[in-house]
Amino acid sequence: MKNEILPHTIQDMLKDRNGWIEFTLSKAALMITSIILLAAFYQIGADFSDIQMQRQLDSEAIKLKASIEDIGSISPDSIIQNTTYSFNSEYPIDAFISDEYIRFETTHSEKIIHSVKPLTFRTIPLNETEMRKVLSNNFNGQPGTFAHPLITDTTTILEVISTVGSQEVILNTGKIVNIEKTSIYLKNDSEVNRLEVILVHQ
Repeated sequence: MKNEILPHTIQDMLKDRNGWIEFTLSKAALMITSIILLAAFYQIGADFSDIQMQRQLDSEAIKLKASIEDIGSISPDSIIQNTTYSFNSEYPIDAFISDEYIRFETTHSEKIIHSVKPLTFRTIPLNETEMRKVLSNNFNGQPGTFAHPLITDTTTILEVISTVGSQEVILNTGKIVNIEKTSIYLKNDSEVNRLEVILVHQ
């Protein structure tokens, strides 16, 4: 009788042990799965936050681009030839402008996020006085006004403008940005031509 009970008891113990092992493994598997799921949800949340920040940065850059292009698209004979732009970001950003594009950037979750928008119109990151001084220095004292046009061709003046505007200029996001359209006059033989440019400065 004892010989019949003993194997049965050992068998039950072995079964219980296997049951506990299976239970422990199941719990461990559930914990690992939970950790993976939490990590995945966190990553999705972080990615969504980055996307939101990118959209906000793009929106701010598009607004400045639109302000520049609004002035660029008006007639040179229009009474209104200038406007201003104020940054309206809820978070710190850095803003840069060159003759070909504007570039905004910010740091979010230890990542640098950029937004670059090309400019349609010929843009110079200088004010009127600075631009006329650059022209005078490059064209024998002629500032390119109607009274004192540049004695040169369009290709040469475009090369000078491109050289001046190729370097990025940082904009102070705490100050108003001034945007204005002006004209550079150039004389080739007896013909006087007008080259329209957009000045962006603070």
